[in-house]
Amino acid sequence: MEKNRNTRKGERLSFHALFKEKNFRVVVPIIQRDYAQGRENTKEVRDAFLDALYQYLEDNIPNRDLDFVYGSLSEGKDQVDFIPLDGQQRLTTLFLLHWYLYQIQEDKNSELCKDFKQALLKNNKSMFTYETRTSSSDFCDALMSNGIDFNYLLEVDKGKGVTKDNQLSKTIEDSAWFFLSWLQDPTIQSMLTMLDAIHNKFMGKNVFFGRLLSLENPIITFQFLNLKDFKLSDDLYIKMNSRGKPLTWFENFKAKFEQYLDNFKLTQERPFQLMFNGTIQDVSLNKYFSYNIDTKWANLFWNYRELVGEKDLYDEELKNFIRVIFTNQFAITVPISKDGSTDRTDDAFEFLLGTAPARKRKDYTDDISFYKYNELNALSEDGILYLIDAFDHLVNGNSKIKKYLPSAYRFYFDEEKVFENALKLSFTNNQERVMFHAYVRFLIVNNGDRSGIEQWVRVIHNLLYNSIIDSAVDVARAIKSVEKMLPASKDILNYLVSNDIDAFSGWQVLEEKIKACLMLKSSGREWKSVIEETEKHDFFRGQIGFILDFAKIVEYYKANNNCDWAEEDYYFNLFVEYARKGVAAFAYRNSEAYDNFGTCDFLLERATLTKGLCAVKSSQNSITSENRYNLLHTNVIGNNIARDYSWKRLLRIDGTYTTEAGFLKELFDDNRFDESDVDKSLRLFLSDRTGTCRDYFISEPSLMRYCTKGFIKVDGFNKIYLLWSLYKGANQYFAEMYTYYLWKKYIEEESFSGLILEKTYNYCKSYEESPYICLVFHYNQIPYEIDIYWNTNENKYEITVFEQKGNYTRESDDMPDIQDLLKSSLGFHWNEENNKYGLLVEDGNKVKATIQEICTEGINH
Repeated sequence: MEKNRNTRKGERLSFHALFKEKNFRVVVPIIQRDYAQGRENTKEVRDAFLDALYQYLEDNIPNRDLDFVYGSLSEGKDQVDFIPLDGQQRLTTLFLLHWYLYQIQEDKNSELCKDFKQALLKNNKSMFTYETRTSSSDFCDALMSNGIDFNYLLEVDKGKGVTKDNQLSKTIEDSAWFFLSWLQDPTIQSMLTMLDAIHNKFMGKNVFFGRLLSLENPIITFQFLNLKDFKLSDDLYIKMNSRGKPLTWFENFKAKFEQYLDNFKLTQERPFQLMFNGTIQDVSLNKYFSYNIDTKWANLFWNYRELVGEKDLYDEELKNFIRVIFTNQFAITVPISKDGSTDRTDDAFEFLLGTAPARKRKDYTDDISFYKYNELNALSEDGILYLIDAFDHLVNGNSKIKKYLPSAYRFYFDEEKVFENALKLSFTNNQERVMFHAYVRFLIVNNGDRSGIEQWVRVIHNLLYNSIIDSAVDVARAIKSVEKMLPASKDILNYLVSNDIDAFSGWQVLEEKIKACLMLKSSGREWKSVIEETEKHDFFRGQIGFILDFAKIVEYYKANNNCDWAEEDYYFNLFVEYARKGVAAFAYRNSEAYDNFGTCDFLLERATLTKGLCAVKSSQNSITSENRYNLLHTNVIGNNIARDYSWKRLLRIDGTYTTEAGFLKELFDDNRFDESDVDKSLRLFLSDRTGTCRDYFISEPSLMRYCTKGFIKVDGFNKIYLLWSLYKGANQYFAEMYTYYLWKKYIEEESFSGLILEKTYNYCKSYEESPYICLVFHYNQIPYEIDIYWNTNENKYEITVFEQKGNYTRESDDMPDIQDLLKSSLGFHWNEENNKYGLLVEDGNKVKATIQEICTEGINH
């Protein structure tokens, strides 16, 4: 047995040298986990490692180390076993790579091939083996003992003429020497997956085999350490290893990123300087990054170390911040294409953004590695410089980020809160993400000059929060639009006056242009302060176009494209008046008066109905959703109701609901409206009557309470339905307005002398059915039922009476005990169509009186 081993210190060895020079057998011990680099969920790790091996072999530079391989030697009678305790994953991948490159050699009788086979296979046993499972050991033996003819790899999908990525593994599995039971072994499964990856990466690279096997100038090596020569027991090492912590995401990223920067060539003229020993020195991009990330930038993130992750680490926060910056930069250049009628962005941007479609991908992860960023083409020059500049402009000595905005502007952008959300990768919404981008980019572009930042965040906030920013396309468009405005960010108001803005809602852009004109006026009037004070109301969030409209300012601007009027006091005073009333009305609408939907009186909506149908109509036209209106009284967020069916939707200055918004103006113009006591003044309107079906809602708030999503369906003035959810029918409950009003106003709480045994309102789900009121009473101890419908042909209530258990088909047979009361006293008529007594009644009072008379007679019998 050869004794030329030098194991007293770390020794550089190649994989082949372990067997050829050292005569070791490599045995992965039972205590080790299964081979993991080939698992399906480690594709990124696998590809990154193979990429590195491929590049090393391609470069053909000797001694490219793969770090240390620790283990111990076990000397037997005829064999020395090397038992790796750290490095088994790398060794297994190298074993499979050597096997593959051997298999694709055309001349297996070459000295190189014979040398490899003699070193790795002895007595039909592989010199690289696993003790974790017998099947793993048997597979290694079979792999080394058998060959694969690469000219006849199995075509996995012959019918479609498709070559699959798992061609090699399927061929191996189809071989006579392969046992199907081996597929239950996770190590073998991983080996097969890795072999497929190796085949797809190294196909045709026969020349690499000689470079791998060279003993004089080996390309790929590692530092071999025998633990026992360092007087460390296997047991102690195992304990140390189990307690040790793996490198964090950021430590891995930082190492790879710095290596990447070291070879990165900037196309932009950009100096980087650091101070050493009191002297400013020019340094490389990599030096600048690696120095600052461990010093002044680290000081910033140390202050936020407890937001996510471990208490005394800020790696998670850094990871999330880096992702935010790279994602936002990616949005600046990502193309927006057409997919049919739908706009879409690059899949890479969806991945970076972490959208719902991206999260369905098998390879999705929140922990995007350096290799994944590189694969997604996110490591652009602009992205790298954006990251470095963001670090530099946010750093604030040893403290948290410096705040540049006065407290009055934190309504528009809360620097500290949003920065923390970025570090948690937990933006409240996409608008907040774009706001963060706009803020950081302002700091960078205007290097050191913070003048104009207040109006910049105000304008961007107003545009964003009054536009739909739901999808990846929306985010990309918004960020691209921000980039267009950035050169003028210090003077955004003047830019608005003379430039068009894209990507945002046109009506909000119009509003911002008008407000910019007003705020730039030098008339002595405090347009800026009154506008900002008004738009900072929580309910408005920057959208106050309706106040500009009520004050006739929108009309003037559209006619003249400016606000250069002579009647300054007139317009200013109008704006102040309607601002005061608007703020008061919607402060009330946003108050505790609307907190409890089940008891709310919806005073603002009902009072406005006295002026007209102030509602938003649905644009959908299916049988269950056409002619739907939303009465604006709910605070529901879901189903886009808050966005598409709300006061804010109705009050946009886009011309859609000018008439309906005018009803609110009429309310404000009414002398009874008092902004100092909104609740009291709104109640004064509830006695008004319009002579339309709106009166039912005005007088009875329960009708609105039933409409939990705010919707009614109007199929005509006498066919009005209250929708409990979104639609009439479609398996969703609905009520009929006239009968439900009757039920709530006259019947539900009425005792009717105690004779009524049951009272119910029968809601419907089916589109064809009609809701009705059902009452059960006894007359001469016989149970009768009263059903009340709304007769749309006669526009009256229809009351029907019949014996519950009767089955009469002729009037003369029916209900002899109650016939005289119904016919003679109350005027009921026999209805041949339904075989019931019926009566048409005009209003609720008469319905109630009729029921009461029946009950009174019932007591006497």
